[in-house]
Amino acid sequence: DEILANLVSNGLVALAERNQIDNEKLADWTDDLAEIQLSIPLDGDITLNSQVLLQEQGFRVYPDFARFAITSAFQQTLANTDQSVSSDEYYMDTDYSSDPNQFEVKQVLLNIVIDSN
Repeated sequence: DEILANLVSNGLVALAERNQIDNEKLADWTDDLAEIQLSIPLDGDITLNSQVLLQEQGFRVYPDFARFAITSAFQQTLANTDQSVSSDEYYMDTDYSSDPNQFEVKQVLLNIVIDSN
């Protein structure tokens, strides 16, 4: 939550929130029975247009500061455990048009999974 607040206060994103993890899922993860999955929608990411443009041109390296900061924080925090952290991101159009030609990226959905090795 602190990283998300810093991303907003430093102007890297306009809005960042994460889903709440219920106690049952947290207990299952603690007992090594399940993974924890976090969904973090990032609105107004300042690097969004450059990310899309560079990916459309075939580049595999692109500015993705929020994903890097959040994933790295989890990896550093869990470094001395047997937990692994993986992350994926999805580009979302919050207008929900059924016409694929009108798709316009407005939000990045960051999905983070923490699981035992």
